[in-house]
Amino acid sequence: DKLFPTVALQYLSPAISVIFILGLIAAAYSSADSALTSLTTSFSLDILGLDKEGVKNAKRKRWIVHIGFSLVLLAVIVYFKTLNDGSVVNKLFGLAALTYGPLLGLYAFGLFTKLKVQDIYVPVICVMSVGYAYLLQKNSVELFDYKFAFELLIINGLFTFLGLLLITKWDEVKG
Repeated sequence: DKLFPTVALQYLSPAISVIFILGLIAAAYSSADSALTSLTTSFSLDILGLDKEGVKNAKRKRWIVHIGFSLVLLAVIVYFKTLNDGSVVNKLFGLAALTYGPLLGLYAFGLFTKLKVQDIYVPVICVMSVGYAYLLQKNSVELFDYKFAFELLIINGLFTFLGLLLITKWDEVKG
């Protein structure tokens, strides 16, 4: 987290440092803006269905959604600032190991099998795999004398894959 500011302030001339820091800020704002736009658009169209409403009414609701997501983004930034116990990137990768595991499991299941599952239980399996992965991460040192890190993503995907096998429609499997 401190690499770019250290390089800019200690190894570059003052004029280049200012330009470099402004570029970093612009890149950060651009990324945050893209994420915010994606979240608000997806929520407005997919969840609220604002594309089906009148323009005037939908515009007001879009503003409310945008402000709401801006506040959520601000809260996330403040939360990570209060943690202040390591790299934010490591924290994000740790969260990704939990949240992307079900996506990996779903993808692998679809790629490697042609099995059909009971669709209604898929979200339950995905949430349960995250829960099991979290419990494994928290208790792995006591259980195995090993601390799981980013490899938890693969294990989480495996939990999802195995859970999908449990909800397979075996009566529809032609064998």
